[in-house]
Amino acid sequence: MAAPSSGVFGMARMFLGSGAAGFAFGEAALFAVKPTLLEDGDLLSAATLSAGRAGSTGVGVVAACLVFTSVLLSLGSGFLLSAMAMKLLSKVGVRMPWLAEVTTGASVVVGAVTTGLSAGILPPWIYITAQGILVLIVYSYSNINDMTTALLIIFTTLFLSVLYGRMGVITGLFVMGLTISVLCALRKALTERVTQRPKSKTGCRLLERIFFYSVVVGILGFSVGVGAGEAGEGSEEEVVLMLQSVLWVVFLSAGLLGAGLGTVAMVGLGPEVSGKVAVGAAIISSATLRAILQSYSSLGARSCMGGTLGVAAAAGVSLGAASVAAKQAFGSRNSALAVLGSVAVGVVLATRGLALKATLLTTSELITITLVAVGAFVLGAPKSPFNTQVNLQRGLLTGPELIKGIGMETVTAAAAPIGAGALGAAALGTAALGRLGTMGVLVAIVLALGSTLSGMIGKSPSTTSAHRD
Repeated sequence: MAAPSSGVFGMARMFLGSGAAGFAFGEAALFAVKPTLLEDGDLLSAATLSAGRAGSTGVGVVAACLVFTSVLLSLGSGFLLSAMAMKLLSKVGVRMPWLAEVTTGASVVVGAVTTGLSAGILPPWIYITAQGILVLIVYSYSNINDMTTALLIIFTTLFLSVLYGRMGVITGLFVMGLTISVLCALRKALTERVTQRPKSKTGCRLLERIFFYSVVVGILGFSVGVGAGEAGEGSEEEVVLMLQSVLWVVFLSAGLLGAGLGTVAMVGLGPEVSGKVAVGAAIISSATLRAILQSYSSLGARSCMGGTLGVAAAAGVSLGAASVAAKQAFGSRNSALAVLGSVAVGVVLATRGLALKATLLTTSELITITLVAVGAFVLGAPKSPFNTQVNLQRGLLTGPELIKGIGMETVTAAAAPIGAGALGAAALGTAALGRLGTMGVLVAIVLALGSTLSGMIGKSPSTTSAHRD
């Protein structure tokens, strides 16, 4: 009789862990509906002034780059602190393994939230300088010309996708398809004329994966554009709507990103450990949100927004870890539907039953948050491409070394959006100077596209490296 009892207890524990992870993400998503960042009068004034010169679309794209940078930095810091906690507890020799595992999940939240809060606590010039140093460090390992080209393409893709989204779903998709067709035809024409050239030894890895990044950025940008509505004259109301759309998409994307990376980090630890990590992250996420809400007046709008974004990413990690722990549940259709249902129930309880904030969600918003939470949970399913061991730059890693490696890669990846945002802001500022500036920006974009297309088709077939990210 012990085996059935153990099986029932194990399934109940999986359902509770999945529901707790969904509950934590649902609470974090509440802060995306009426973002506290929009209560920052100085920020709104600066954004409205910029929108009057460069357009609300440009302001929204630059804001998206900056907010995505905050998410990546927070998530990477959470993984790094978690790896440090695992190593420290292993050296100390904790007698209760479950305590070390729960602490590992809690450390992800603490690291992510602390980094997010620093965006408002630190003086802006210190925070921006630190991000600039990160970009320069990444630049030092890359070909600067290739890196600049990649960043310009990322910003251009994001800008156009937001612009197409603001045209409406049907019109936007049609124009986007037309643009892609033109680019494909251009690439085909270049393929017939440009001779192959050897691959640069100092090539930019970001440029090598530009197609994948462009697809991801295009999807996110189009979602932002659809939420922002049609472009207007750059009034404060339009800027507020644009920033709301940006933060809504980034909050939901933070959960998906955290779930994907959390799954990769937890696969090597096994279902038992992952389950405890998920519970630790979910509990501390919920407690941290309450602490942020209570300390709003002293923290300020920017710190609260950075902290809640960190919680959203950490809640995504909890979803990924809970999914890895629920490996047994995916063995049959009924149990899989039941565990997915527990995630949905957790989200509904967090947003309707035991809501942390008195924020009334619309039916479409509730459905969107629930679907994103369930989708993030599915990323950890046994047949998911994320549920596998990966090779980082240092090779095949496990345990705290793997989590540390993922943290370093995530922090490094933050150089892409902040670099694209800075480059895009410079381009928009130049274009705002008049016709000559606009022509200069267009010429630079055309040259960048031409350089990338010719570089992509001119690469000689090289041997694959021993590892892939």
